Amino acid sequence: MSALRPAADSRPPTPSPRDWGGTFPEWIRHRASSHPDRTAVVFLDDRGGEQRWTYGELWRRGCSVADRLPPVAEPAPRGLLLFPPGIEFLAGFLGCQIAGWTPVPTCYPKPGREMPRFDSVATDCRPAAILGDRATLKAIDRERLCEAARTLPHVATDAADVDFGRETPEATDRHGTVQVSGLASSGGSANSGGELVHGVADSVTPDSLALLQYTSGSTSEPKGVMVRHRNLMANLNAIRRGFRVDWQSVDDQETATGVFWLPFFHDMGLIGGILTPLYVGGCTVLMSPRMFLQRPLRWLQAISDYSAAVSGAPNFAYQLCVDRISPDQTDSLDLSCWKTAFCGAEPILPRTLTDFANRFSSCGFRESSFYPCYGLAEATLLAAGGDGPAEPKMIQVARDSLRSGHAVIEPNGRGHGFQKLVSCGRPATDTDLRVVDPETHRPLADRVVGEIWLRGASVAAGYWGSSESDGGPFDARLDNGDRGYVRTGDLGFMHDGELFVTGRRKEVIILRGRNHFPQDIEATMKTAIGPDAGQAAGFSVEGPRGEALAVIVEVPRRTPDDELPELVRTIRRVVIEDHEVDPRHVLLVRQGTIPMTSSGKIRRNRCRELFDAGEIGHKYRYDRSSGSEQTPIAIPSLPSYPTRDDGPTIVAAVEGWLSEWLVVRAGVAPETVDFDKPFADYGLDSMTAVELSGELEDWSGVELTPMIAISYPTVSAMSRYIAGELVGDPDLASAEPPVVEQAG
Repeated sequence: MSALRPAADSRPPTPSPRDWGGTFPEWIRHRASSHPDRTAVVFLDDRGGEQRWTYGELWRRGCSVADRLPPVAEPAPRGLLLFPPGIEFLAGFLGCQIAGWTPVPTCYPKPGREMPRFDSVATDCRPAAILGDRATLKAIDRERLCEAARTLPHVATDAADVDFGRETPEATDRHGTVQVSGLASSGGSANSGGELVHGVADSVTPDSLALLQYTSGSTSEPKGVMVRHRNLMANLNAIRRGFRVDWQSVDDQETATGVFWLPFFHDMGLIGGILTPLYVGGCTVLMSPRMFLQRPLRWLQAISDYSAAVSGAPNFAYQLCVDRISPDQTDSLDLSCWKTAFCGAEPILPRTLTDFANRFSSCGFRESSFYPCYGLAEATLLAAGGDGPAEPKMIQVARDSLRSGHAVIEPNGRGHGFQKLVSCGRPATDTDLRVVDPETHRPLADRVVGEIWLRGASVAAGYWGSSESDGGPFDARLDNGDRGYVRTGDLGFMHDGELFVTGRRKEVIILRGRNHFPQDIEATMKTAIGPDAGQAAGFSVEGPRGEALAVIVEVPRRTPDDELPELVRTIRRVVIEDHEVDPRHVLLVRQGTIPMTSSGKIRRNRCRELFDAGEIGHKYRYDRSSGSEQTPIAIPSLPSYPTRDDGPTIVAAVEGWLSEWLVVRAGVAPETVDFDKPFADYGLDSMTAVELSGELEDWSGVELTPMIAISYPTVSAMSRYIAGELVGDPDLASAEPPVVEQAG
């Protein structure tokens, strides 16, 4: 596998997808027929193993799924894809498309938990079946599902005795799940020479839906973006041209490779990480998000090991690599193969790009490999980017000028009054991008801040179930009558033909590349506090490493002051459990403090202004000391008024939290965690050790000085110290840990 060649018009032309019907499954069928033995996808599992499918294997497995889908009278029925990270997702996705179904990627649920996101999607799109692997489908408790999903047939895409390539009988397990086994005689087959003759359903055309891409927004108002095959193929071609990736021809012996860890239900993970490499005829190497978050080095190591030319992620991932990968871990890395390092899905910080380039230049990474870009699900994915990777273009602007709506560029500006912005490049191929006054709908001149509007071949057909009448969200009209634009809700300006994104009109909070709607977080907090709670407000603020979450909560009127710290822990715990984000700031205030509109709506932007100005009067305030914005670890529930009898329970809770922290944050193998092993022996660098102390202090409320960390250097010793401080028993810290008899 080699690095990508830049696109070159002098090479013999490769047939385009238009020559094969203009739909994604027809294009994959052509690829599978042309080079069936070329590796299409590799998945790296958590145990260090890998699973590979060739293009021929991918097509055969997709056909097998297509043949097993239940018969339905409805045209283009929806299939909910419920898969853990792994290669089986592709069989379900492609199988739906081959059969004329619409695949609907959904987030993977936590075992034994309610699935509000899944339920909201199912209720909105009314699917005909749920597709997944056997283990996932078997673990679903139907009684926990919404009415729209409770009685749906389950289609498993894997089976223990599968031989994909010969016909095997269909089996149904005791849960009523159809086991997909081999190619069915009704739809297609593979002959002994591997020729693939299964066809795509006649109903599949460029105007058919290729997928429903649900944006990661509010569970109360799910929005399924209707991406047609022509939108998908147009955007894949725009990505190919923007990245300067050449078609991989039938004769290529060494093909282009990409490495990705983003979730499959994320538009960047699905379209940028999986479908684009398959579209050009290359290979995509995948790993789970958890593998990356546990140890960011794994991402860069995979790029090095597989000589990947393309990879990318949101800004936070590059920052995490800078923060968590020490110099002595990079000796074996060779990143000279990395030609296109795209960055998008959340605000791009100039400092992050600069620090990453400086940090990994010794490994062969070049700053000219960066590809900052702008995109959204409503435009399939890519909306703006450079003409190939290049050193990021950055400009310095006066902050006050952005607030006034006219960007003033100050090349020599210094200090807090100035802000550096990264260019997101030019509009993507076949994309009409305008910056528009959101009130008058008048296109704006260069350096004037307005709302970003889009129109073009990649822009989707609308939201599922919505009526796209004149003036709808996908049919916005300029003041001159020109129509057919989608309003993004994002703010920015054009300068020298390039887009600079400055913020958002809508109140969505973007953390780690994921959208969080404040009303969902607010509802979670109010439910946790109870019926006596007042209003709650959630909004984004500027953190030390990008965007962060701040919340204001009006506490019940007669809440004693000594209960406020525990109330903060409760708020953090429920927000982490339900939304996988840890608030950086929590302000507990008196009722009537949060500003409201005359119609009773929360003025979140005003809350942000008051917060930034330090003008919010509060009864209690919590500010997280850890700089990390990565996936938080669940906070144990501790007694509100602990006594000495609670000591052992608290010790066990702290030990459990510390063990999980070592695995998730420091990348320690679970089987090597030893409660009596010094923290220093786990290889924690100074920054990681500081973050450990900060997070532990944040949730326990016990101050941890450097001397305390030295005095209690193991999981067991630190847990006993924390418990002793909480229950008021200093002797607990010096006590020997209890001996637990092992069963058997």
